[in-house]
Amino acid sequence: MIIKKLMIVLLFMLPAIGHCQTSEKQYFIYHIVSFEGEFTKEDFKVFYDDGVEVKRLRNENGEKARFSTLAGALMYFISQGWEIYLNGSTSKGISGDSRTSTYWILRKPCTKEEFEKTVEASKKK
Repeated sequence: MIIKKLMIVLLFMLPAIGHCQTSEKQYFIYHIVSFEGEFTKEDFKVFYDDGVEVKRLRNENGEKARFSTLAGALMYFISQGWEIYLNGSTSKGISGDSRTSTYWILRKPCTKEEFEKTVEASKKK
């Protein structure tokens, strides 16, 4: 009877013990993505901050990328291996005459070396 109870306890504890031994720190590279265009209209320009500078998104031919909808832009980033980490908005102006900008914070898994290289490149010299 005692052996049976001990086996049950071990079965419940095994996954927790195994996870503690194999857990490594996960590293991510982040991009902050913003848009230019009206939500009710098509043709969005996409800008992203890669930690070094803010750039206009370009396609594989080097041409400025435009999207008909924000969902199209999001699906593009997801197809490139990015995942949405956080979204938000900022407002500027005074009551009655303010503008709101939406942004996404995207992230992509990377190695520790890639992360450290990106951190060094982002430091202002």
